[in-house]
Amino acid sequence: MKILILIKCWKGGVGGVMRSIIPILQKKGHQVEVISREDDLNIFSMKNSFFPLRRLIKEKEYDILYTQDWSLAIPFLSYKKHYCCFHGLNLKHQGKPFQYIVGKIMGKKLIAVGPPVKKKFKKAHLVNNGVDLNKFFPINNQRQFIGYIKKKSEEKATYELAKKLSEGLNKEISIAENIPFDKMNEWYNSLDTFISFPNKRAGFNLCWLEAMVSGVPKIIGNYGGIGSEIPITKLGEEVKRIDYRTWLINSNFTWENHVNKLLEIFR
Repeated sequence: MKILILIKCWKGGVGGVMRSIIPILQKKGHQVEVISREDDLNIFSMKNSFFPLRRLIKEKEYDILYTQDWSLAIPFLSYKKHYCCFHGLNLKHQGKPFQYIVGKIMGKKLIAVGPPVKKKFKKAHLVNNGVDLNKFFPINNQRQFIGYIKKKSEEKATYELAKKLSEGLNKEISIAENIPFDKMNEWYNSLDTFISFPNKRAGFNLCWLEAMVSGVPKIIGNYGGIGSEIPITKLGEEVKRIDYRTWLINSNFTWENHVNKLLEIFR
């Protein structure tokens, strides 16, 4: 198949997902082209992109059009070969009603990443994200830090718990900020405890999976994103000690499985 993917920008989680799944799609013999509204077209709003995107797509030959946001899907709601993916929920800003309308119109042609999105849009196909087992794995680093990833959307509870554990266990806090992707496995391997409390708009929270397969022994989170489906320690529970990597492999949270589900839907 010829698959045309539209994304808002390469920076951020969605761009990371695309970098993970495109090589697998290509390995399976599919032709993939990705267009970024912001990086390639220098357009930063749905209003300004509506007609330029429609004109651009008319010039393309493709079997599947796969958009990665409600604002990218709106120009193509009547297209038969169009599928859209929601990676999270719009809760507070002006996009909330538009996402809801687009999701309802797309129906069974909507891809939901993570349980919160699937719960909101019941006709959507649930396709969970995966993790690259060759990029995230245990190494012989000394695990000595309590760590979290600095995010704009991260709740205040993340910092407060990290500070409390740091004082109680006499361990330093390590904060991941602007660390290159290829260095993240090394950072996870420096941690004794990883903390992440995503807010309600999170669709998945992929960092939990990365920490799990990197061998972090203690992972503390909440029920946001994929949290309800994985055996991490929830806030207020006794800390669990399990082989996270083995559990994740057996549960098939891989990009290969993600791509196979996508192709089944497209067919």
